[in-house]
Amino acid sequence: MNTLVLCTGDRLLVGWRMCVSSVLNWYARWPLKWQLNNLWVWLLVRYAGGSDSRKPVLPALNQAQQQRLALYCKLQGPLTLPPGAVLAHEVSIMRHSYYVGDMLRGLYPHFLNQRFFRLFGDVNWVPDVPSLVKSRPISDSNQNSVLLPLDMRRHLRFPRDPYDFRMKRAAMVWRGGSYQPNRQLFLNETAKLPFCDAGNPALARDDPHYKPRLTIFEQLEYKYILSIEGNDVATNLKWILNSSSLCIMPKPRFETWFLEGRLQAGVHYAELADDFSNFQQLFDHYEAHPEEALAIIRQANAYTHQFKNTRAEVMLSQHVCQAYFAATQPSLSP
Repeated sequence: MNTLVLCTGDRLLVGWRMCVSSVLNWYARWPLKWQLNNLWVWLLVRYAGGSDSRKPVLPALNQAQQQRLALYCKLQGPLTLPPGAVLAHEVSIMRHSYYVGDMLRGLYPHFLNQRFFRLFGDVNWVPDVPSLVKSRPISDSNQNSVLLPLDMRRHLRFPRDPYDFRMKRAAMVWRGGSYQPNRQLFLNETAKLPFCDAGNPALARDDPHYKPRLTIFEQLEYKYILSIEGNDVATNLKWILNSSSLCIMPKPRFETWFLEGRLQAGVHYAELADDFSNFQQLFDHYEAHPEEALAIIRQANAYTHQFKNTRAEVMLSQHVCQAYFAATQPSLSP
């Protein structure tokens, strides 16, 4: 396996970048910070009373945000919600706290008297009624799945890559759970390839698909990082596209707030065949044409930039909620 070899100057630069990146990444994902913020917004919603009509209108969106809004909420109203829709203050924070906190940031303070449906967790189907969700299938008929940036702590993180592409190991890497059929097939295929370091650290050590855990920064030592969907989207996709490694993955089937459906093969990532039959072809091609890999990496980095302003993302999520309520109305018997 190719190893990462650095000169003294590179080691000092990488060490400094690693230190800064580690601190920033730790703070961005610090559970206590998120839990306190979630509790605070839940208390505001719980005890703030109804929406105040004197509140200022939402800030205007730029053209790019308007385009995203049209994709997040595709509802064409008026639609009548069936019985069972809830108000914001009726949602408990005791379960799915990261989802609840992020959803309430979109609802507070303008939409506390509006009823809605929500589905938390890995939603890989289209619900029967218009619902606020984290994920949905990529299709032309997913209108009932209205996307919000839920579980942002886990899914929208962008640690800074301390390495440059050309100093990285010439190999592919992946770590993750492997109980889904597509991931089992994926591990069977990568096991045959000397340039692939892929495995599941949760398996027994004598399992042929076991590999020891690697941190994000350890995976960033590799030129090529694999992103394979599980129950819905691949959690690692966002930080890979923000890195100076090339993302290699099949065409996505699901999307979240990150709008994976807008990603283009050969522009933002290198496309892996659904049956994982072209590992060798991709590896040989990008090893022989690193300038093509670098061009894709630059465009992937540019794509992630639009999601990094948390305040702007929360404001856009409020517009999504506004569009949801403009297209729906509750039934007479909630």
